Amino acid sequence: MQSNNLNKSSIKVSLFIFVLILGFSAVYYINWKDADTKEYNEINNIFSQSDYSYFAPVLPDSPLSFPKDFYEHANFQHEKWVMTVNAFNQKGESVGIQWTIFRISSDDRETKGWLDPRLYIAKVIITTKDKKWIAERLARGGIGQAGINQRPYRVWIDDWQWRSLGKAPFPGILSVTAKDFSLTLSMNSNSKPVPLGDHGYSKKHDLLPVASYEYIFPFLTAHGKMTLDNETYTVSGDAILEHEWASGFLDEYQQGWDWFIINLDKNRKLLVAQYRHKEQLSYQYGALLYKNGNSVALSDADFTLQTLPVSELSNGRKLPLQWIINAPKYKINLTTQVVRNDQWLDTYIPYWQGPITTTGSHRVTGFMQLTGY
Repeated sequence: MQSNNLNKSSIKVSLFIFVLILGFSAVYYINWKDADTKEYNEINNIFSQSDYSYFAPVLPDSPLSFPKDFYEHANFQHEKWVMTVNAFNQKGESVGIQWTIFRISSDDRETKGWLDPRLYIAKVIITTKDKKWIAERLARGGIGQAGINQRPYRVWIDDWQWRSLGKAPFPGILSVTAKDFSLTLSMNSNSKPVPLGDHGYSKKHDLLPVASYEYIFPFLTAHGKMTLDNETYTVSGDAILEHEWASGFLDEYQQGWDWFIINLDKNRKLLVAQYRHKEQLSYQYGALLYKNGNSVALSDADFTLQTLPVSELSNGRKLPLQWIINAPKYKINLTTQVVRNDQWLDTYIPYWQGPITTTGSHRVTGFMQLTGY
């Protein structure tokens, strides 16, 4: 009799656990589906390839060459420079700094002055655990408002600029002045630029010819001063610069991308990303980046990206803000946490980007970018 009671209890417990797992799975699926199935988003509209103009295609077997590829690639439709800094101020408080400039060309014709088809959009975001500061600039090409100079190297829009004294980007200085903040950072590179993918040819789809040219400076040091709401701080930290160009960052059936850069230790960084599709599995790629200049390309067989239930932001958008990144071969198992939930950038090009921390195999810092939600 006692044995029968125990069996019945075990069955009840097992059934309860099964229902609990099923419930969590359903919640996970519903949350992810809710976050990931928008048929239209702003990023796709901006970064899809033009149907009415002919820009240069992205082709394999075209290795990057420096210093030539440090500069602008005007024969391609889209280009972006993304710099992120995980820093600390003199009080030991963490500060995230982002500087991004996009170039978008509306036409493939080479015209000058007000007919120049290039549009430049720059944004700077400074993030602490309590607040974010954001400023943005928009300028036309061809009329002296923005551009990329080669000698000396200079990327600028109005009075915002990142400049060096030579043909290479580093050592350089980033200087920005906005209404509520200002920033001056001296930056240097402790490694050479690393071409991503196949010598810089970075695929974004298994079957379709969706790709970009891309490289990264993975080990930058940054130090300088910033003023936030009239209070001045000294800051220093680790940074990266990623430079990418293509004639369409997204196919019309792609929804956006999720991108992570993780500061594993003094000598290694992890970059992983996925491009999401409406009716197909995501395309994943990544790299382990070493300070000595070496890198190891990662495919979807080398790592997994798993999202935890989504979070709803104050603007009503639902995003997966916590992720599990697992690369067993390299003994990497990370769970990410955001420094602040409210990092949606409601700007000309809207997306979520901000500093993150990790637990698990490495308790470190990094950055995350989520687009197309």
